[in-house]
Amino acid sequence: MTFVTNELYGDFEVEITKSEYQRTRLMLATFGFGFIVSIINYFLLDDAVTRYYGGTMNYFFVVIWIGAFIFYELFLLRQVASYLAKGTKVSTKFKVIHSQAEVILLSALLFYMVDVKDMQAFLDSPIVLLYFLFLILSVLHLDFKISLFTGLSAALQYAFIVWYGFHVADSRPENLLNVPENNFYLRAIVLILSSGAAGFVAGEVKRRVRASFDLQNAKSDMELLFGQQVSREVLQTLVEDRGTLKKQEATVLVLDIRNFSSFAEQHSPDEIMEFQNKIFGPIIDIINQHQGVVNQILGDGIMATFGTPVNNPLHVDMAFQAALKILDRVKELSTRGIIPQTKIGLGVHTGEVITGNIGNENRKQYSISGTAVIIAFRVEQLNKELGSELLITAAIREKIIPGKVTILSLGLKPLKGLGKYIEVYKVN
Repeated sequence: MTFVTNELYGDFEVEITKSEYQRTRLMLATFGFGFIVSIINYFLLDDAVTRYYGGTMNYFFVVIWIGAFIFYELFLLRQVASYLAKGTKVSTKFKVIHSQAEVILLSALLFYMVDVKDMQAFLDSPIVLLYFLFLILSVLHLDFKISLFTGLSAALQYAFIVWYGFHVADSRPENLLNVPENNFYLRAIVLILSSGAAGFVAGEVKRRVRASFDLQNAKSDMELLFGQQVSREVLQTLVEDRGTLKKQEATVLVLDIRNFSSFAEQHSPDEIMEFQNKIFGPIIDIINQHQGVVNQILGDGIMATFGTPVNNPLHVDMAFQAALKILDRVKELSTRGIIPQTKIGLGVHTGEVITGNIGNENRKQYSISGTAVIIAFRVEQLNKELGSELLITAAIREKIIPGKVTILSLGLKPLKGLGKYIEVYKVN
């Protein structure tokens, strides 16, 4: 399953176009440098190279060919730049045509020198190495098939020119090579092998680029889903897991604001919103500080989990300590007049939960479910009946150290809808 959205897919294609643009620029830079070196070599350095390859006319013919190739690449660069300016991708057909055009232009030069100029020596010239340059830069096409096809095409064309030069062309004796013909066919084989390697690198680079966009998209989805509700560490785990469904031991904390309905009836929407921000903000901070995840924010309550999606062997104690701090913080906010006098109810239970994304491609939600979640909600509801603010289950009690707080057993209590009793403890 891919995580690349339409928007990010467009960005991904733009990155591929940028890679194509960079390839053309590198081709221009390389041939531009070669053009300058050729001119300097002729006027300032030893002219042995010029004589070896047939004299001034042949030498300058190659220089002119390099200049023409540069103009071709400038034309190509302008085309790619127009795609880049429009934010559209360069098609595979476009890449194939122009990569083949580059190979054919080089093969045409070699064939001309071998057939028309009777210069078999060109089969062993540095110009042949340009085939390998094309292969190296074909990696920036980011397409295995194009790199492989470029190498196969170059190898076949070069092999044909070698065969033609040794068996058909009427080269002058002084221009013949004292090198076995098979030596050149081995170069063609190396070209094919190199094209496979280049194609592998191109495919790997493309895969990594796509993976980077997948990760960014998954991160964006998670950030949109959770906003400021989780810590960076938890968010990173969510991104890496991509919401895969799994079972985990976790602790569930459920919070309810008492008499919220009455408060809402007596205040304006702006006042209600201000109250929710002032109370939920500090509560969420406490949950984050204790490595918890806020799974639901209701109008009058919160559900949070500890120990998922990041495994945490201390999740029970973390949840318990978070509950104590939440109680203290709400009392502090009420005492200081930051919020009206407010009472809350908290229920904490630990057990096996199921976590992950639930939904379809159009709508997904990170969800926590399981009996442990239901029990936590039912325990919280018992606060109203028992006149308490924080209740925990036996599963929590046996895994924590009370410290300075008092924990009193209230005995077995029936849980609505579950058809069973569970031992509940009141925390003061």
